[in-house]
Amino acid sequence: MTDQPKETKALWERSRDLGQRLDKVNERLETLEGQNLADRVQELSLVVKKLADKPKSDAPAVWNWNAFTSQQQANAWDVLMQWVEGTFRVRWPRSYKEMLGYSERPSSCWWQHPDMVESLTSLMMSHHWAYLDAEASPLRVAEFLGRWLPDAVRQGKFILEECRSGYEGGNGHKLDLFENKQIAADHEQLKQYLHTLRTGEIPS
Repeated sequence: MTDQPKETKALWERSRDLGQRLDKVNERLETLEGQNLADRVQELSLVVKKLADKPKSDAPAVWNWNAFTSQQQANAWDVLMQWVEGTFRVRWPRSYKEMLGYSERPSSCWWQHPDMVESLTSLMMSHHWAYLDAEASPLRVAEFLGRWLPDAVRQGKFILEECRSGYEGGNGHKLDLFENKQIAADHEQLKQYLHTLRTGEIPS
């Protein structure tokens, strides 16, 4: 009988200690619940999945026409023309006509200008980024409509400006002997300028 109070006291102390530990566990659980741990784990799993997934296409994000082989260029032209005539012309006919020169004449030489081809390629990629990309959004569409499309039209009009003036007949392309050509005198002056920058010496 004399030992019972001691045993009861020891049991009570153990129960109190266990209760304190349970309180701490509850506090930690509340902290974890407040951090939305489940949502964070789900977000992390999505990121890992994107990193682990194999890309659906091996097509480069940016086209480098200058590095394409003849066959690659032919394939790229097929893709570009399909977008120009099937999407650009259909959805934005006025921009199509203004950019490519059809607003002033029935034919255009736009395809003979490498800088125009680059601008159209960029516009096509921007359209894909805004409308067809896995992360496409209304904000991307708004940026395409308000920034990339008007800027491409402005570039196109600038590129074809010389070909539109003082030329009649043909397909609208004015032969320019200096377009995309290396001019020896200009290159020599540039070499002299770079020599001055590197050495501080003025070539004789």
